Amino acid sequence: MHAESPTRAHGAAVLTAACLGLFTVLMQTTQTIGTLSAVQDELHLGPAQVVWIPSVYTLIVATFVLAAGALADRNGRRRVFLAGVAAMAAGGVLLVFAGSFPVVLAGQAIAGLGGALIAPSSLALLAHQFPEPARRAAAISAWAAVSGLGLAVGPIAAGLALKYTTWHAAFWVNPLLAVIAAVTALAFVPESRTAGSGLDLRGLLLGAAGVGALIYTLIEGGHTGPGSGRVITAAAIAVAALGLFVVVELRHRAPMLDLRLMRNAQYSAALVLAAAVLFGFVGVSVLQVLWLQRVAGLSALAVGVQMLAEFGAFIVVSALAGLLVRRVPARWLVVAGLLAAAAGAALFTAIGPDDTFPDYLASFVLFGLGCGLANGPSTVLAVEHVPRGNEGAAAGTVNAARQLGSVLGTSVLGTLMTATLESTLAGLPPAQRPAATAPVFTDAVGTATRAAVLVLLAVCVLTTAVFVLAGRRSRSTAAPAPAAPQAVTPGERGAGA
Repeated sequence: MHAESPTRAHGAAVLTAACLGLFTVLMQTTQTIGTLSAVQDELHLGPAQVVWIPSVYTLIVATFVLAAGALADRNGRRRVFLAGVAAMAAGGVLLVFAGSFPVVLAGQAIAGLGGALIAPSSLALLAHQFPEPARRAAAISAWAAVSGLGLAVGPIAAGLALKYTTWHAAFWVNPLLAVIAAVTALAFVPESRTAGSGLDLRGLLLGAAGVGALIYTLIEGGHTGPGSGRVITAAAIAVAALGLFVVVELRHRAPMLDLRLMRNAQYSAALVLAAAVLFGFVGVSVLQVLWLQRVAGLSALAVGVQMLAEFGAFIVVSALAGLLVRRVPARWLVVAGLLAAAAGAALFTAIGPDDTFPDYLASFVLFGLGCGLANGPSTVLAVEHVPRGNEGAAAGTVNAARQLGSVLGTSVLGTLMTATLESTLAGLPPAQRPAATAPVFTDAVGTATRAAVLVLLAVCVLTTAVFVLAGRRSRSTAAPAPAAPQAVTPGERGAGA
């Protein structure tokens, strides 16, 4: 039994609170990137220290997001959401007054914990509040669209702060929005939880340890090389913890992550698609921001304004996807979106160091359009496969997939770009390196972006094959109906199983 029926809640208020919460999670990412240079200059940080300022946020989010979904189901979705916005606000306030590198890392880590709690609990609130498939799809699409808005506002907030005050001022936005989200949730959002299920403590700890060690391996390995002792140790911990996690979850009566759902090929494919969307969107967006800053020479504010072409397309199409998903199967919207995103990213690989905004405008718009078309439906596709009462666990799973995709996008593509840049410059005479930096950096960005294109295309091919084969298998085993049949999708069969 749930604490309150979702019919008693205020749907618009639930959507508002959930969207405000997610907005802060995504804005923190690009906000941090936009202020990195100023933070480095003020605190006199080395390159290795600067890398960990955005990375520690991503590491904490990815580590705890899966566990947070399970906690939301068992201990209260609103309660976990409120804890998340409180942590996000606390992290932001700490960054506002940070005067040293350890304090900056602490602020990022606390904000990351808030992000880990907010992402699955906000989605779980929506999934519980809107049980009807059509309304749920529209709400989730709006929620997903906010991610693009958060990413777009981050660089602008950073740019405005750097232009008129200091980098500290940029981080006042998140605490203010967190307060509004908390007040809205307390006033209008009822508590809900799944009764009768105990806490899977072993699964929670093993999952957090395994995912955290895996993400640390990716981040640290990308910057120090895979052969360092810390990377090898972290990789060993990840393998051991995740292996034990699988064993524990398969034996638990009420597991944090129901691995049996993975037997449904379409559900597994939906998780891969959700990860691929964020892999491309966040990874390529970071490459674009770096190119605009270091090659085009734009200020943080100018970068944010130009990126609005991409993020604006993302937001508009994400909203339209909420309407389209009622008429078009979500899986085909995701595949079509990833193909369009791959085309937009491919256009960006042709950019030259002397190109200006009109030259790459089309690539920005097409890439944002494709990611927007895929973003919301990829989450809808995953959530629709779970029975009612497990919204938090499903939200945690799909958000873990999204966060893993985001981390892979930034770490793998960023590492590939850096390695290409350093390798090329190392082969040039020292006297030629300053003049060659812009074209070499552009080529390195192009190499990493081409890798993203290949990943997006590969995911499209593999998941399309899964959906086609599953559809054929479903039609071949379906029993003939005596009367006019009512169409039932394979995903609905999986959800009702």
